[in-house]
Amino acid sequence: MDDDLPTDFQVIVVGTGMVESIVAAACSRIGKNVLHLDSSDHYGGLWASYNFEGLQKFIKEINSDPNRQLQVYNLIEKWYIDKDSPQEETKQETEEEKTEPPKKIWSQADFASEYRKFNIDMTPKLLFSRGPLVELLISSNIARYAEFRCVTRVLTWLNDKLNPVPCSRADVFATEAVSIVEKRMLMKMLTSIVGYNEEEMDNEFKDWTDKSFKDYLTHKGLTPNLIHYVLYAIAGGSDAMPCLEGVRECKKFLMSLGRYGNTPFLWPMYGSGELPQGFCRLCAVFGGVYCLNRPIDSVETKTGDEGKEIVVIGSKSKNLNCDHLVIGINECPKDLLSSEPSESSDISKAIFITNGTIMPSEKEPLTLLRFPPLDEGDNPVTVLEVGPATGSCPKGLFAVYFITNKVKDAESDLMKYAEKIFDMTGDQTKAGDKPTCLWSLFYNVKDVSAGVRDGVETVHVCAGPDAGLDFDRAVIQSEQIFKKICPGEEFLPRAPDPEDIVFEDDVTHGPEFRGDEGDKE
Repeated sequence: MDDDLPTDFQVIVVGTGMVESIVAAACSRIGKNVLHLDSSDHYGGLWASYNFEGLQKFIKEINSDPNRQLQVYNLIEKWYIDKDSPQEETKQETEEEKTEPPKKIWSQADFASEYRKFNIDMTPKLLFSRGPLVELLISSNIARYAEFRCVTRVLTWLNDKLNPVPCSRADVFATEAVSIVEKRMLMKMLTSIVGYNEEEMDNEFKDWTDKSFKDYLTHKGLTPNLIHYVLYAIAGGSDAMPCLEGVRECKKFLMSLGRYGNTPFLWPMYGSGELPQGFCRLCAVFGGVYCLNRPIDSVETKTGDEGKEIVVIGSKSKNLNCDHLVIGINECPKDLLSSEPSESSDISKAIFITNGTIMPSEKEPLTLLRFPPLDEGDNPVTVLEVGPATGSCPKGLFAVYFITNKVKDAESDLMKYAEKIFDMTGDQTKAGDKPTCLWSLFYNVKDVSAGVRDGVETVHVCAGPDAGLDFDRAVIQSEQIFKKICPGEEFLPRAPDPEDIVFEDDVTHGPEFRGDEGDKE
């Protein structure tokens, strides 16, 4: 492929992260000549999903060469179980033990032998049922490349224990956690928020622009119990959350209720890393050229023969020319970035593999848990728990993701929250309410957004993953980049289904069908 690769393209995209993949698909869909490169041997970059062996390889690469992935640092991997399975002891079984199969005692060797059954996300995120990404997947017909499961419950940490959050009207009136008076207050509050359009919202909250959402909820007479549900569990905020932001987050939550399930959220089957690949598939269907394991060596801009600015990319001793370059911030040469201070905030993340769910349920749950800050100065923590039915892990295990904005480092920021809901001793034989943590990975990620220097209009830099629960920032940024490259063009128009595609030209027709003479009457 290296020898046959053309040198001139309209758009070259470097990196297969979410933003880069959406832009590549959008440009290819309207007929642009697109080349999509990635220095790795897999799709997704920091948005990827790994099996367990692939994740071990990723951890070793970062630890041995930190410059390979500058956005990830402070990786700490911990095992809480033995390398090999313990020898099984033969003992007399009771009648109860005969009816129930014994719980598996996991070892590190078991993880290695079942590594293919893991799909572990580096950037776990949910989709709001009526959010921008779901609408884009439907309108562009890319949804056919992916599968989703509904989040079955939303939990919060209240009174030092896990509590279900009433999401729908039926949940509100069924729960025993709030009184009848509180139920009416909550429904009135939520109904009014849903009814506001943008203009009404600005008018209603014009006196609250410099006040917090918690102040507004207190002003409305909500009890501390209800304030906790609305502020921490529904809006996903903290005490300092601005009022208008809290109202918008609540409305986004409420508007997505009831479309696909009891909660507003969807989880991508086999991990969030499937979504960038879906956009890459569409790009390839419409003629996009893909080269993995293809690092770039240099990027420069110059003026072409007709006075038009072009971008020249050096890669494997070959120069590739394009009208527009779309590049992830981790790959972009520093001399192309703006000298102005960039937006930057770091993220603390953790992944835990456990032998059970954090809260018992009749059916396998898919859980969103929102932790309010436990200590002053902490940030709210988002927890996502996914099980075998999502294709994330082998039967009998759960993958649990923790995400928050960094205060100190990932382990310091998140371990105290993990200890609230997990047994961290590694003892799989102990009976208790908490599942046992078998393995964990703590790491920090830099969330950096930066523009290019003045005068460079043909290079477009994509931000990496953010700490948000959803993909909204990625969708918004990809549409902004597309409009700069293709002003006036429709962003990802619907792609036809395969059976609807008819090729008029260059078709070799088969011989005309002739029936046997005896068939004629």
